[in-house]
Amino acid sequence: MNYFLLYFSALLISFSIIGYGFIFSKLINKELTNFNIGYMGLLGLLFLVIISYTTIYFVKHDYIHNLILHFFGLSSFLFYFKKKKLNKETLKFLIIFSALYCGLLIIRNHDDFNYYHLTYSLGLTENKLFFGLGNFQHGYKHHSSIFFLNSIIYLPFIKYYLFHSISWITLLFVNFIILDFILQSKNIKKFNFELFFYITALLFINFKFYRIGGHGTDVSGQLVLLILIPLIYSSIKTKKIDVNLDMVILLITYVVTLKSFFILNFIFLLAYGLFFKIKKLVTYIFHSKTIIACLVSIFLLTSINISYTGCAIYPIKQSCFFDKLSWTIKKDTVIHLSKWYEIWSKSGAGPNYGVENPDEYIKKFNWVSNWYEKYFEYKGLETIGGILVLFILLFVIFYSKNRKPPKKIETKIITALYLLSFVLFFEWFYNRPTLRYGGYYLLCLLFFIPFSYFIGLGNKNLIKTKKYIYSLVIISFLLFNLKNINRIKSEISMVKENNFPF
Repeated sequence: MNYFLLYFSALLISFSIIGYGFIFSKLINKELTNFNIGYMGLLGLLFLVIISYTTIYFVKHDYIHNLILHFFGLSSFLFYFKKKKLNKETLKFLIIFSALYCGLLIIRNHDDFNYYHLTYSLGLTENKLFFGLGNFQHGYKHHSSIFFLNSIIYLPFIKYYLFHSISWITLLFVNFIILDFILQSKNIKKFNFELFFYITALLFINFKFYRIGGHGTDVSGQLVLLILIPLIYSSIKTKKIDVNLDMVILLITYVVTLKSFFILNFIFLLAYGLFFKIKKLVTYIFHSKTIIACLVSIFLLTSINISYTGCAIYPIKQSCFFDKLSWTIKKDTVIHLSKWYEIWSKSGAGPNYGVENPDEYIKKFNWVSNWYEKYFEYKGLETIGGILVLFILLFVIFYSKNRKPPKKIETKIITALYLLSFVLFFEWFYNRPTLRYGGYYLLCLLFFIPFSYFIGLGNKNLIKTKKYIYSLVIISFLLFNLKNINRIKSEISMVKENNFPF
């Protein structure tokens, strides 16, 4: 019964989220509803963030609030299920949901979950918004919309036992988006950049990020950003400012609510500026509801941050209202913690050690050698090693001497996306070089973009190619489940007294 309760509750919550994605799409641009239900799920998460940010000022996110909320979400899903005849999509979704279900079963959560994720989320179910909570506990200084999404899946019977599931649900939607593309016969018929980028991303994501308990608040945003690249590429290649751009902006907006520093990813919109006339872009900006939704989301995000800490973007001291709001965290504390995060990310300090002169350590590139030895030598090289092994496998299977001549426009788009990715990578490396702070997807982009473009220029027997692609998809799910089964066994042996599967 417990396994069924987890499965059924997570399924209903997923359907409700998808339902809100359809509502949001209808409000912003009805053409967005033509995207698959994976995209609808991600848009639903953004809309639910907006709703939860708003309602917490007036009511707590208790059973009554959440039951009403999901009633409308499920009603919307059923309405669009009938209207758009989503039978095949829903069946595919159920298969992928079931194939990934093992990842939802955990005993040991992320280290920060017990520290503040749980209490932060539970607090939203017990009270309306309190101002200045950042002064009382360190964890309350760190905002992520995941905590608000957690609070609205606090439901009867299941209670808080799915508070870890937002990361898993994000992984589910991302898997659906990728698989919906690569398993469509029209997309398998020809080698191209999008196809191989998605295949590479699927294998990497399901192998590397199988352990949901380790996602924290950082990985979900990186998964979404990773799959945006093919969408941006295809959007520009069509030479139209269309609904794809709406989707790109909305998904970047969503990941910004997960972690504020993801706001830098709006730099990818510069790629549109290189290929479209300024007049056309300006017309889009002033006639798009998407821009309004983006601005409203960021306004609500900053208002929540201000409510907790007195800073619009914590811990950037320039965004803090030190002399204007009584609950603002003290200036010395903000400056100290801002510096501490940089020192920590550059391996200059940890629970049991610290460099002698931290101010000098973080200047310029003084930290690189120590950071490489203490962090990158095992975390970074392990990730790069996994990517290279994956590349060797895909090269052996898909490389073809029969090459298509590259098109100028495609080469220019790839070059633009790669350069923008490199700019973001350098900013990450210089300021917060730890993979959980955005490094995973940026490292992937530097490898995935040129490799996928290179392999995509080949041409092979389509029948064999289909068989290989289907086999790789199956292998990705087998590895995901095998690694999770092994993880569960290990966690059970480590935590003798547990309430598994809760």
